Amino acid sequence: MSAPNLGELARTFAAELQDMLNRTVCDYAQVAAVVNKRGSGMAHLGTRLDRQDFSTGKVQMNSSARTRIWLDISSVLYQNDEGYLTMKSSFCGIYLGNEGQPELLLHYDYERDKDTYTEAHVQVAGRHAPLEALLAELGRPDDRMKDLHLPVGGRRLRPSLEDLLESLIAERILDPKPGWKAVLDATRRAYRKRQIAAVVRSNQGTAIKTLEQLGYEVRKRDEGLFAGLRRRAREVGEHRH
Repeated sequence: MSAPNLGELARTFAAELQDMLNRTVCDYAQVAAVVNKRGSGMAHLGTRLDRQDFSTGKVQMNSSARTRIWLDISSVLYQNDEGYLTMKSSFCGIYLGNEGQPELLLHYDYERDKDTYTEAHVQVAGRHAPLEALLAELGRPDDRMKDLHLPVGGRRLRPSLEDLLESLIAERILDPKPGWKAVLDATRRAYRKRQIAAVVRSNQGTAIKTLEQLGYEVRKRDEGLFAGLRRRAREVGEHRH
């Protein structure tokens, strides 16, 4: 059986997100994914996704308040050299107000390989007079609180969508469905395991050392004793430098 391609992986991910949302805080959320046919090697995923221009739309989340609360998700994904679905960028916005023109409350973003600010960050809409005065004094007279990128972990330790939803539930902003916690816990656990696996793949020496400290013996299946010793010698040399 052939390995899944980018389209299959992205559509599976979209279906999982849609199922999670509709079992916890939404009734009719639609999440889709489509591969960009222009040769970019990228897939676009999002709520109420337009398959032509890849724009996204907001979906309503359940709340007992009269003011409506909306969620907008968009992501760009690719398949890395090892075949794993990888996030290039993502946007998760929370909006409040009527369907026509709800106002942004905050958005949680991830942008791989950013230089000027942290890859994972939150931007919060709001006014803060002393902050605006400070920014003006620093040559940023037009910037507001929403222009600050507040760090929320690195590439592998960033919060999940489940964390954001659970925080809104804990603040009694969202009205979740029965059984919501078990659903969020399960999908968050799967997300964390994928992140841990990615950390191990990119930090194999550290992973092996940690397992050996716990009493495990780790050796690649396709290498003999001497190849394994040479590999370990290289790793020791790397640690010394």
